[in-house]
Amino acid sequence: MRALVVTSKPQLGVSEPDSPAAALRDLGCEVVCVGYDMDDLPDDIEHVRPSVVVVDAGPHLEVGRAVVRHTKQVPTLADIPILLCIEVSRLAGLDPELGMDDFILSPLVGPELYARVRQLDWRLSSFSAAGRIKLGDLVIDTVAVEATFRGRVLKLPRQEFQLLKFLAAGAGRVFTREQLLSRVWGYRYTGNTRTVDIHVRRLRAKLGSGADMIETVRHVGYKMKSPAAS
Repeated sequence: MRALVVTSKPQLGVSEPDSPAAALRDLGCEVVCVGYDMDDLPDDIEHVRPSVVVVDAGPHLEVGRAVVRHTKQVPTLADIPILLCIEVSRLAGLDPELGMDDFILSPLVGPELYARVRQLDWRLSSFSAAGRIKLGDLVIDTVAVEATFRGRVLKLPRQEFQLLKFLAAGAGRVFTREQLLSRVWGYRYTGNTRTVDIHVRRLRAKLGSGADMIETVRHVGYKMKSPAAS
């Protein structure tokens, strides 16, 4: 796992005792440290992307707030989860609209920091394995025939589930309505392509805030976006 630590003392790197960078290094993470202005971002950041950005704000909540906002504006970091490290005494000033994905209080407990980082990495990860497909917050259990989004079970009739599973398994690929009818409904199905539109509309309604994962490709059909493309 790779962590980008944004800190006031990037020159000290992982050598500063009790710092988030040192704690993550000791727990097996590959750690890259940069300053608050991020002028020293590695040249390969686009290709060797971190799993999480850790903002080490110490007691300076306003600085942390500014760094979180700045991080969101850096194109190569915009979709990477942010963990804010802030001292206990500053907790009362935390704003839920700050923009970070999670926070942890100083003084740090190493295993807790690592667990938070792993949790954020899992939330935005994607994979397909035997019996399970995961795209960010969407998890499809093909054996139990169940789908969840952000831990919430989606109540899907059989055909909606099959359509969601098919799109997720081919994430990033565009399918025409005719292809979806053939592959999901079966080649003997006599309905028209409007059937696909209706089921996609119902799936989006049930996904709620995740509705935009199913993208309409004008004059072609539909595709499922992966978290990195969202």
